[in-house]
Order: sequence, then C-alpha cells, then structure tokens
Amino acid sequence: MQALNSFLLNNLEVIALVAIFGAVVLAVMAVVSLVRGRNPAVQRLAGVRTSGNGGSGQDASLRLDDEKIGVFGRALKSIESQLLPSDENELTESRKKMLRAGFHAKSALRIYFFMRLVLGVVFPVLILIILPEVSSMTWERVALAAGVMGIVGIYAPMFWVSYQTSVRQQACRDGFPDALDMLLVSVEAGLGLDAAINRVAAEIGTAHPVLGEHFRRVGSELRAGRSREMALRSMADLIGIEEVGSLVTILIQSELLGTSIGSALRVHADDMRLKRLMKAEEKAHMLPVKMTVPLILGILPPLVLVILAPAIINFMRVGGNG
Repeated sequence: MQALNSFLLNNLEVIALVAIFGAVVLAVMAVVSLVRGRNPAVQRLAGVRTSGNGGSGQDASLRLDDEKIGVFGRALKSIESQLLPSDENELTESRKKMLRAGFHAKSALRIYFFMRLVLGVVFPVLILIILPEVSSMTWERVALAAGVMGIVGIYAPMFWVSYQTSVRQQACRDGFPDALDMLLVSVEAGLGLDAAINRVAAEIGTAHPVLGEHFRRVGSELRAGRSREMALRSMADLIGIEEVGSLVTILIQSELLGTSIGSALRVHADDMRLKRLMKAEEKAHMLPVKMTVPLILGILPPLVLVILAPAIINFMRVGGNG
C-alpha cells in the first residue's frame, strides 16, 4: 500500500510538471504573438500588402479580428498552426474527409486535430491516476495500459469520422435509385437539368436528407454561377460512391457530346436496377454461409443435450444404485 501511495504521488508530480510546462509554453507563445503583432516592421509590411491589394475590406476585417481575439486567441492560433498539416495536399484531403463525414463547419478540422491531441493526452493521464487506485497492477502494466489508451485516444476521432462517412455513404447509396428516377421523370417532363436537380433536391430531402443536402448544394453552386461540370464533380467527390460518380460522368458526357440527357439517364437507371438486383442476389446467396456459424453455436449444442440427456440421466441413476 505504501508503494502504491508513493507511485501515485510520483504520478501527480509528473502531471503537475507537465501542466506547468504547458502553461509556460502557452505563455511564451502568447508573448511572442503579442510582440510580433506590435512589431512596427510587421505592421508596415502588412500595410504594404494591403495597399498592394487595393486596401480590401477583407484584410481590414482580418486585422480587426486579430485585435479582438487578444493574446490568448493569437496563442491558440499558433497552436493551431502546429496541429494542422503543413502539406497543402494533406490539408485538402483532411478537409475532404470532414466534408464527407458531414462536418461542414469551418472549425471542424481544427476540432478534429485538437480532439486527437487532447484525447491522446487525457486518456493516459486518467489511466495513470485511476488504475493504481482500483487495482494492484505493477508499474509496467500501468504504463502499458496508459500507452494503449493514448493510442486509442489518438485514433478514436479518426475511427469516428470514418464511421460517420460510411453511414452517410450508405444513406446516399440507399436513396440514389429514387433520386435517379425522380431526375429522369423531371427531365422527361421537360425541365432542364438545373431545374431538375433543384426539383430533386426539394422532393427527396424528406425521405433521404443526406442525398437531398448534396443536391441542394449542387443547386446552390449552379445558381452562384459555378459551371455544371465542376458542381457535379464536386458532388461526386464529396459523396465518394461509385453510383454517383458514374451518373456525373454520364451527365457531363451527354452535355459535351450533345446527346439526349433523358436517354442517358434511362440507360443508367436500367443499369442501376440491374446492379441492385445482382447485389440482392449476392446477399441472398451469402445468407446460408453466414447462418452456418449461428446455427452450429445456437442450435447444435441444445439439440445434442436434448438427445443425450435421457441417456446421461439413466447412466447416473444406474451408477448411483450400483
């Protein structure tokens, strides 16, 4: 018990030292940010950039925002610059993952990396504090458990984002045949492709909100002046499933070649129905194989017990009488 108490006190000292070190780092970064913000040379360079850009109101608003956030805000920005990926391609891919998972806020990527850092530190600290109190594990096992929990804390947000992405993709995959049929009916009724997309976005949002959100995004981009090809490719990239990618390719090729969009949609709809039927048949053929293990584990032992129980009881009775 005395060794346990000394171990806990040593951990508390380490935790206190880590907290003091973090506070000192934040204070130094805050002072550096403050000094850099008040440096006359930096301010003159910022003025030159502003005058070179025509003195846009956006730069002025950014400077005002910098003044409003204060020292702590600038320190957080410095930490954020260390957390976010430095490579532009990696940063773009990370933003795309967040959008596919349904996190459209500007701060979603910052929160994602911040949670990975916080959970990677908090989980081991909690293990180091709580585990010695509730068990008599050795230092090696406690350290191993803390390391494992640190890895879990780092990768838990990543698994959560991947799970949310798969859920949204499955929702889009389930609602895509209905959206395709509605798009085909709208085009054959005489609507243009842009109007048909807006119509599908308005109608399908009730049954399939995720897919309706993507169609509304395309309609908003088209109304804002973005080209149809770029808007459709952006939707296919954000959803990330094969069905939407093939539809976007067909629509773009029909527009470039001047062929009938209705005919292309009809052929694609027939192909989608055939693929859906083939997937249903594949799942039906896989069902007996998947049912083998539950049948063996759930039905075979009780069946054997029921068959052999009378013989076992008679054997025990004969053995007892003998």
